[in-house]
Amino acid sequence: MSEHDLPLVLVVYDQGSLGAKQIIEAAGEAGCRLAFLATGSEQAQDLRPVLETYGTVIDARDYGTRQALLHQLHKLEPAGITTFAERQLRYTAEIAAGLDLPYQDLSDIPAITIKAAQRERLRAAGVDALPSTTVTDLEESEKALQEIGLPAIVKPNVGSSSRNTFRADTVEEYRSGMARVLSAPPGDPDHEDCLVVEEVLIGRQTPEPWGDYVAMDSLVQDVVVHPLFFTGKFSPAPPFRERGAYCPPKLTPDEMQAVKDLAARAARAMNFRQGFVDVEMRLTPDGPRIIEVNGRMGGWVDHLAQASGSGKPAVMALTCALGKPVDIRPETGTPQRIAYAFLAGAPMWARRVRSMPGLGEMRALDGVDRVSLHLRPGAPVDWRKGTYGASLAAFQGRVQTHEQLAEIVRRIELMDWIEFEA
Repeated sequence: MSEHDLPLVLVVYDQGSLGAKQIIEAAGEAGCRLAFLATGSEQAQDLRPVLETYGTVIDARDYGTRQALLHQLHKLEPAGITTFAERQLRYTAEIAAGLDLPYQDLSDIPAITIKAAQRERLRAAGVDALPSTTVTDLEESEKALQEIGLPAIVKPNVGSSSRNTFRADTVEEYRSGMARVLSAPPGDPDHEDCLVVEEVLIGRQTPEPWGDYVAMDSLVQDVVVHPLFFTGKFSPAPPFRERGAYCPPKLTPDEMQAVKDLAARAARAMNFRQGFVDVEMRLTPDGPRIIEVNGRMGGWVDHLAQASGSGKPAVMALTCALGKPVDIRPETGTPQRIAYAFLAGAPMWARRVRSMPGLGEMRALDGVDRVSLHLRPGAPVDWRKGTYGASLAAFQGRVQTHEQLAEIVRRIELMDWIEFEA
């Protein structure tokens, strides 16, 4: 079979949980060609030359109407469609419907992408009934304070990467945070149109550097949910920024089964039809509780699964998009070693990276395989933009024990390898 005869998967490309290189490598193993539908996002445009090297690139901006775009996409005869970008889930569902390709139903997208709608769907399905409400102005924020109480978690109704997310334990923290976000003008990093206020899920006592929450990535095929890939989380950086993940998490077999069961129930409540669904859960003294459900593969999941020897999620995702049965073996999802991806983030007071005098020493640490810089000397940093707005570098590697991993994190967190400007 020539390359031209291989089935084609249309990937709606944007910044997401899987980079261009990973998608391209997975396509070779999945036995498919790629076509990238590039949106107007900065990352999609920056990487266009790379995408064109490995597949057809369709720039949505080149077509005046949706009908004209769909006409062009029809000519490619795609066998399937997918995206790994949170902010492109609705657009992907719209394109899938226009091309008559299997994907999530448009009527389910609000529950998948809008946090308030998601909470309502989970409540209605009897999966999780965490108290929450939405806020669009300061008057409503006062009503939410009375309704939900403190401590509370405040997050954008639509958003990702912990952008403008904060915890409020006092009335002062709550009101100042609300004023900052709701009073900011459009275009400002602080600005949000709508916020969700939720009761805080109190996690169980967990020693540093481990977080009291985990994620479960499940593959959904023909509406059947297969919970497969566990990832543990590191404790968040202030005020509420993720710091990466590791695999396997420190869970007992009974805890793992409880996480699997809850993840499957959440996926069914969202009416997922195919592809990966990532469910984040808080580990509480009474068992796991849902933090949020994401309608795509979780961040770092493909890297951690491959590095730990537990599977190849990206290959599985493209195979699933083609409508082919995915080979799920008994060992799939069972790590053979500990793998991690840790995000080194700038402190909240930092405004610019001055220098990185100790970077070479950090690269040479035992157990560190790779350090990928996100920001270089001279670059501005802004914690308000979430995890990636203040992420300095990603440390990736493999170790034999969780104790070794804890020591690597401690060394990174000393921050003596980097200098900042306030």
